[in-house]
Amino acid sequence: MSDDMSAYKEVFLSESAEYLQAITDGLIALEADPHDLEPVETVFRGAHSLKGMAAAMGYDRTADLTHKMESLMDTIRKREQAIDSDLVDLMLRAVDAVRELIADESEGRSTYDAAPIIADLIARTERGKAVPVETESASGPKPAEAPPSAGGEVYRVSVTIEPTSVLKSVRAYMALKRLGHMGTVLDTEPSARDIEDERFDRTFVAVLQTVEPPEAIERAVLGISEIESVQVAVDASRRPTHQAAQQEAGAETRRVVPKLSETQTVRVSIGHLDAMVNLVGELVILRARLERIARERDDHELSETVAALDQISAELQHEVMQTRMVPVGNIFNRFPRMVRDLARDLGKQVDFEMTGLDIELDRTVLDEIGDPIVHLLRNAVDHGIEGPEERQALGKPPRGHVRLSAERDRDQVRISVSDDGRGMDIDRIWQKAVERGLVSAGERDAWSEEEVLMLTCAPGFSTAEKTTSVSGRGVGMDVVKGKIEYLGGTIAIRSERGKGLEISLSLPLTLAIVPALLVGTSEQVYALPLSAVTEVLSTDEVRTTTVDAAPCVVLRDGAVVPVWRLDQLLSEPTGRRRKPREKDHIVLVESAGLRNALAVERLVARQEVVIKPLSPLFKGIRGLGGATVLGDGSVALILDPRTLFGRGGVRA
Repeated sequence: MSDDMSAYKEVFLSESAEYLQAITDGLIALEADPHDLEPVETVFRGAHSLKGMAAAMGYDRTADLTHKMESLMDTIRKREQAIDSDLVDLMLRAVDAVRELIADESEGRSTYDAAPIIADLIARTERGKAVPVETESASGPKPAEAPPSAGGEVYRVSVTIEPTSVLKSVRAYMALKRLGHMGTVLDTEPSARDIEDERFDRTFVAVLQTVEPPEAIERAVLGISEIESVQVAVDASRRPTHQAAQQEAGAETRRVVPKLSETQTVRVSIGHLDAMVNLVGELVILRARLERIARERDDHELSETVAALDQISAELQHEVMQTRMVPVGNIFNRFPRMVRDLARDLGKQVDFEMTGLDIELDRTVLDEIGDPIVHLLRNAVDHGIEGPEERQALGKPPRGHVRLSAERDRDQVRISVSDDGRGMDIDRIWQKAVERGLVSAGERDAWSEEEVLMLTCAPGFSTAEKTTSVSGRGVGMDVVKGKIEYLGGTIAIRSERGKGLEISLSLPLTLAIVPALLVGTSEQVYALPLSAVTEVLSTDEVRTTTVDAAPCVVLRDGAVVPVWRLDQLLSEPTGRRRKPREKDHIVLVESAGLRNALAVERLVARQEVVIKPLSPLFKGIRGLGGATVLGDGSVALILDPRTLFGRGGVRA
């Protein structure tokens, strides 16, 4: 490869990965609804674009393979053959082969043999050309044709562009875009690709389904400059049918196929972003130091300058942190194929749903959660979802349902994996835990169902009768829990026997800079993440009592919460709890669904702190999650609410 082309290698590798993901999403959507033309176009154009990019880079073998993929999808576009699971399997194998070839050619190797997959693509392409699909029969519409939905009338909209127009494709795109806002564009004549490449004279036709009247359609398109005329006529051959109405009823659950190249972005190395975050972190520390100096000197001009610096640095900090925020869809988009392939291998029928794909997480957090989610999804399909016959015997639909969702919860993101399968057997989990010596049989009444379910996260714990290549080897949930807690998050499990299971992962938005409440005991200052603080009270606002000889505080609403003195927790964590002192402040802390009260000598400040990892010597110490540098240059330890109180606390 020439030096000039080497400069584009990283861009090609990044963009080709996006195209391959879009092709994969399109194929899975196509398998779910073979009548939808949009995924066909997405897959065809993805292969077409990859072919051109690979050829430009001099990757001839990749260009050849993607050309064969493009040719096969062209037979689908031309309705020369039907879509079935075998075709989708073949194209997905081709996607994997393209990845291998790109890795091969980009490193200057020629070890991967693509001849077998190319032969299979050619054979399937030729088979389609030899046996064309019937145009329409009593069995239904053409396989690749998008059926009209029940939402309005279907029109043929003929649009003619003025002869003086310089960019016909742009005017056509604007017209189709406007029509798309008024309803659903079912088809175009010529194809969307030909229109985009200006392979038409001056007139094209859009088949539009809409509830809008013809006059409104005509008026909307004529509002675009350089449009000469518009003719709107009812398309009687595509009038909505009862079958189409049923399909429309399920249209809301159809997967959205991402369009290619919808946005323009600037690619920045993760290393550069990490360096920027570190520099902003140092700026935050210096800002806190300047604020302290301004207060001590009582200098009005310096205070005003520091206030302005505070505002600008806060905005800079926000923008830098935003550059690291990535939609969870960047990780989620690899799971539909995994679930599909796994279900097929296990002989199960599974509908997979994803929601909240636009929720954003710090790139560092996002990169770490992929493997835990894989564990949860594989367990859901393997252990959770029953086989079709078993589900029908239980009165369930033969197709199981697995859902992966993300949602914001204050300054955290909750990611949940749920299924409508068999759920977990609480009694069996307890029995296994007793057999392994994790608990004593007589303790059962002291354990809630949620706590029993969490026993499945013990290392090596498994209730599976036999192991499989998928799961059941006792190396799943403990890995998930360990990774999530390493990221500063929590895990919760909810199950209903015979109805399903939900596992929720609560994760911080970012690991770099967090708002914290600075509290003091003796001469030491500690930082407590504000995300865990629900309220701060004085001892006058609560009543102290004892429950089982241990101190508790009674809140205004009558809730009784165990109270812990910070100095005692850190010096003798396993010792007997002591009552708060008269001048202590009471900080209500909520973590992992449990509420505790923390008694501290003084409240120092609310401040954003830069999280620094602890030395390996201090890792594993209960109650500590890191350290930070304060404005006066001193070091404050960051408290970890998840481990600070052990198993103490009451349900929030």
